[in-house]
Amino acid sequence: MKIIDSFIKDNDGLLHSTELLLSIIILVFIIGTIANLSDELNEKMLSKEELSSLENIAIATSDYLLNNPGNPEHWERDEGLDNGIVSRNIIPGLAIKKKNIGNGEFYDESGNDEMIMSNAISYNKLMKIKNNYDDLIDRNILNGSFKSSMALYPLNCKIGPIKMGDDLGVNDNVNDNDIATVNRRVQCDFYSSFVVYRFNDLELFGDDYERDEICNHDTNPNLTNHSNDGRSLWLCKNFRVYKKSLEDYNYYLISDESVKYGNFYWILESLNRTNDNKERLNREVIDLNPFFEEDLSNSSNKIYSIHFNVEKDKKEDFRTVLVAIPKNMTNDLIADDELKYDYFNSQNVEFLLKMAYK
Repeated sequence: MKIIDSFIKDNDGLLHSTELLLSIIILVFIIGTIANLSDELNEKMLSKEELSSLENIAIATSDYLLNNPGNPEHWERDEGLDNGIVSRNIIPGLAIKKKNIGNGEFYDESGNDEMIMSNAISYNKLMKIKNNYDDLIDRNILNGSFKSSMALYPLNCKIGPIKMGDDLGVNDNVNDNDIATVNRRVQCDFYSSFVVYRFNDLELFGDDYERDEICNHDTNPNLTNHSNDGRSLWLCKNFRVYKKSLEDYNYYLISDESVKYGNFYWILESLNRTNDNKERLNREVIDLNPFFEEDLSNSSNKIYSIHFNVEKDKKEDFRTVLVAIPKNMTNDLIADDELKYDYFNSQNVEFLLKMAYK
């Protein structure tokens, strides 16, 4: 009691006791706040049964998205999706049906459900989901009962990741232990469906490559023969282009960036416009529409020949495709820096789905 009395009577002691009392009050407040937060976190922690149920739902959702093309057929073509108008009847799926591809023609998907490609997903469908995620996934599939996110991580570092949905565990105050995660490795087609011709004979056959397609240069005495020699190989292909297709598509020759470092040449000609003028192939993107528009001005369609002269020692660096891109997509691909060779090949990707209770 004497000590307490001295604190009360002593001005200096009174000041110190006030500071001590204030510190105790603050400390009690902090401890109480932490306790309350701890209680709230404990209340939010899911039971084993709840977490197991959530994981089963996440697995079932992933299985459906990856193994079904969606309903109705060609749901991704619904015009409302481009305007944010999403029908409740659309149940999206990412799977791809096997395609029938004719040279110079564009594919139709098989009508047989058994023709679904295994472990392959559509980039076009994925982007439709990304642009309408809340309606297509959270509302139409998950019925508004869950928070969720999807992501695609290409193994090819030249292609960036694609993310959509909620930032689970980051901005949504969801405990990491309460999130169900499903990770699957699949193939994504990206823009490979726009490939008209893939010039990969050298890649497929390597040192065993021998040109087996007839080349008009071999039989025309006025043209240089395209027989292989000790230093280089000739790769010659024929394809048809329809004048009507130029109204809807832009044709490009797309090459891997490695062509800039190889000794490659190319010739493009029609049967009535043959030539021997080799041009150095050192650009990743070459616009072919001006050539086709001029040549098809008085014809409905023509057969074209394209010839590549590839240095033997550099044949592994020759990777080129002929593509036809819908005109309404071309500007977007250019703006997003996706008019690149890698985007026109199917790629291995990690598919990630995360889900949590609301």
